[in-house]
Amino acid sequence: MAFLRKLIRQLSSRVFTLPLVGVLLSAVRNYVLHQSANQAGSMAFSTVLAMFPLVLLLSAGAAFIGSPGDAAALVSRVVDYAPPLVRSAMQPVINQVLAQRSQALLAIGLFVTLWTASSGMQAVRTALNRAYGIERGLPFWRARLKVTLFTVVVGGGILATFSSVIVMPYVWQALEQNMGVGRETVWLRNSVRYGSAFAVLVVLYALLYGWLPDIRQRLGTVLPGAVVGAALWVGAAATLSYTLRSAGKLALLYGSFAGVVATLVFLYVTASTLIYGAEVNAVIRERTDGNPEGEAEADAAALRGSSDDQAAGRAAGAR
Repeated sequence: MAFLRKLIRQLSSRVFTLPLVGVLLSAVRNYVLHQSANQAGSMAFSTVLAMFPLVLLLSAGAAFIGSPGDAAALVSRVVDYAPPLVRSAMQPVINQVLAQRSQALLAIGLFVTLWTASSGMQAVRTALNRAYGIERGLPFWRARLKVTLFTVVVGGGILATFSSVIVMPYVWQALEQNMGVGRETVWLRNSVRYGSAFAVLVVLYALLYGWLPDIRQRLGTVLPGAVVGAALWVGAAATLSYTLRSAGKLALLYGSFAGVVATLVFLYVTASTLIYGAEVNAVIRERTDGNPEGEAEADAAALRGSSDDQAAGRAAGAR
C-alpha cells in the first residue's frame, strides 16, 4: 500500500512537470486553492447588475455616433452567442431598456450609470488579482479609476464599431456568393459563428489580463491564458446551447425563473473560463520567472509606492 502511494505521488509529480498538461493541471489546482468558484459567482452576480446600466450608457452614447437602431443591433448580435434559453430571457428585457432610453441620461445619470457598470469590471479585477496571488493591490481610488477608465475604453471601442457592427451577415453573404454555401449548412454557420467569437474573446481576455490585474504584464504571459480561456468559453457555450435546449425540463425545477437561472449559469461559466485563463498565465509566469506570487506582490507594491511617492512629492511642493 505504501509502495502504491509512493508510485502515485511520483506519477503525479511527473505529470505536473509536463509542459502542457502540467500547466493545465496546475491551473486547475490553483483554481481550487484560490476558491475561484466563489469569485466566479461574484462576477456573475456583478455582471447581471452592471449589464443593463452598461447597455443604457452605450445606447445613450450611440445617439452621437450611430443611428438609433445601432445599439439594439449590437446587443442583438452579442446576445446571439448565448444559449437559446439565455437569449430568450435576456433579449426582451434588453429591448425594453433600450426602448426607454433617454437623452438626459448622459447629463443626469452618467456618473451613477458608469459607476454601476464599472462595478462588474471591479469584480473581474478582484478575481484576477486572486488568480495572480496578489494579496494587496492598488488603493481604492486608483483601483476604481482604473476599472472606470477601462469601462469607458471598452464602451468607446464598441461604439466606434457601430457602423460595421453587423459583421456576420456580410461574412455569410460573401460565403454564399463566392463559395456557393447555402444557409442550410448549419455546421459551417456554427463554425463561422464560434470562430469569430473565439477571435474576439482572445483579444478581450488578453486586454483584461494585461490591464486589470495590479501587476506588470508582458504579451507572452497574457496570450496563452487568453487562448485557453476563449477556447473553454466556446466549448462551454456550445455545450450549454445543447443542454439548455430542453427548457421544459429546467422549467419543472425553476418555473418562470428558468431563463434567469440559465442566464446566471451562463455568466458563471463565462467568469470561470476567464479566471481559469488567468490561472494558466500565473502558472506559466511561475515556471518562467520562478516566483510569481512574490513578484506579483513586488509589482503591486511598486505600483502603490509610485502613487505614494507622487503624493509625497506634491505635499513637499506645497510646503
